[in-house]
Amino acid sequence: MWLFWLFEFLGFVAVLLLIYAYCRFVDRGFWSFVWKYLKWVGLAIAIVWILIIVLCRHHLYSATHCYFRGVSMHTNTKYSIYLSECQIETRSGSYVPIDRARALPGAKDQDSDNNSDHDNHSDNDDEGSDQILSE
Repeated sequence: MWLFWLFEFLGFVAVLLLIYAYCRFVDRGFWSFVWKYLKWVGLAIAIVWILIIVLCRHHLYSATHCYFRGVSMHTNTKYSIYLSECQIETRSGSYVPIDRARALPGAKDQDSDNNSDHDNHSDNDDEGSDQILSE
């Protein structure tokens, strides 16, 4: 969520900087312009904030969904924008994907080695493991 609020703050600063640049260009006072057109300045800031909300709506929904999953499980969760997944805090303090930690069906498991290793071995795995241990 901090990234969303950073975007909101940067949008606010961008609007103020554009107004300041306009005032410098036409040789007007910044504060007198803002007070004279306060309604329009507020509307411009609101439009930029709404635009940022619309652009971030998927991540906002996912973060809210992740938060309520954590509340229902009585644990700490966070949504990673970079990984696009909900993560749950383990006892050691690290965060792991909640779908894999809870072994939910349809989890995004990126580990394809487990499936390929099982398919490549013969049905009689005990003989191969005895040979490795005896060497």
